[in-house]
Amino acid sequence: MEPMNSSKSNKIFQATDHLVSGECFDVYWDEVRQRAWTDVEHLESMDHYYESADYISHHTHPHSLVQQLYVWARTLMLNYKYALLKTHLSPKAKLLDIGCGTGSFLSFMKSKGFAVFGVENHPKAKSICLENNLEVHSNEDDIAEAGFDLITLWHVLEHLPNPEKRISVYKNLLKINGLLVVAVPNFESHDRNHYQEDWAALDVPRHLWHFTSTGLISAVEKMGFELVKIRTLGFDVFYVCYLSEKQRGKSFSLFRGILKGAFFSLKALFTKKHSSRVFVFRKRSL
Repeated sequence: MEPMNSSKSNKIFQATDHLVSGECFDVYWDEVRQRAWTDVEHLESMDHYYESADYISHHTHPHSLVQQLYVWARTLMLNYKYALLKTHLSPKAKLLDIGCGTGSFLSFMKSKGFAVFGVENHPKAKSICLENNLEVHSNEDDIAEAGFDLITLWHVLEHLPNPEKRISVYKNLLKINGLLVVAVPNFESHDRNHYQEDWAALDVPRHLWHFTSTGLISAVEKMGFELVKIRTLGFDVFYVCYLSEKQRGKSFSLFRGILKGAFFSLKALFTKKHSSRVFVFRKRSL
């Protein structure tokens, strides 16, 4: 199904795929759904845009300082995610992580006593999960059972061609009052406003959608959920700023990214325009 708005009258800018192809993609604004979108002609042939040695979510062993910092931050964030969720869940809750990558979140939650399942369509990442004795499927249609207490999408929804359709699927997999957790880059953030088309979190064409808080909350609530709380992923801004500086060809990009990330984080304490936000929704009973 073609997910994009047929109207192309609200072009914002043109962004470059710095990770794989070097191609340029137009980004448009959808006033009705309050989100931006990437104009991609062939959604059925996206796999090669994920084939990069620099695609860190598919890494298990860091090979550079930046990758080491990423893995260190990811370890801290695993504890943060657990703290964010544990007050809403029973100790042995059933969890499904969509786009689970190499399974770091699943392994962590499994160690805390949760029954964990995952979905990952990247063959290499999925094979690592299976080697670590995690039950991971290539897509949601392979999951025979339902009744999950929690479904998580950590920076995944922006990749999906038809997010409303997928949210409907996740709703059917959740128990009544089950939680849907969605983390996405914030298109209204200070770092996006600063970097514009060079904002690394655009990540075209892999990111098909660029959500605002208003647009995301409206879309999910229309699918039968209620918002429970909003939090931020505090380390994301530093990585995004580093990549954005690097994409602009700036020297000392890591140092500059850390400084700008700290500045934008400070501003966001007052404005809530964080680089990345986490939305916790609950499935309504009716």
